[in-house]
Amino acid sequence: MFLGEFIHKVDSKNRIMMPSDFRDDLGDEFYITKGPENSLVIYTIEEFQNRAKKYEELSYQNKNNRAMKRLFFSSTIKAYLDKQGRVLINKQLREYAKLKDEAMIIGNNTNIEIWDLDNWNQYIEDVEGNLSEIMDQ
Repeated sequence: MFLGEFIHKVDSKNRIMMPSDFRDDLGDEFYITKGPENSLVIYTIEEFQNRAKKYEELSYQNKNNRAMKRLFFSSTIKAYLDKQGRVLINKQLREYAKLKDEAMIIGNNTNIEIWDLDNWNQYIEDVEGNLSEIMDQ
């Protein structure tokens, strides 16, 4: 289970230090893909396989299903931690997430999300400002 918030720098080679709390559960290899609200989502191999199976079960006759499946698989990369615990974010994913100098890395139960720090702060401010309404729904 991945929990918590961690701020880490994006270095000049587009690498981000993965929080030590996440490294053991993440494993040697994992997957990174586009997530909602311009975030990146990291899945362990097991969780990625679970998600992939769910996409395979969707009807290919449905246009939205085809679009989601294409987006999910085409934007996903296999990634690894280097010896210092950093992960390389490729150009396409970095641009999608609008990553600049600092990233917020959050645990979200079965996955990890990476956000540009400014985008995360704006998102969380909006969510917390509407928390009562969100909970009521």
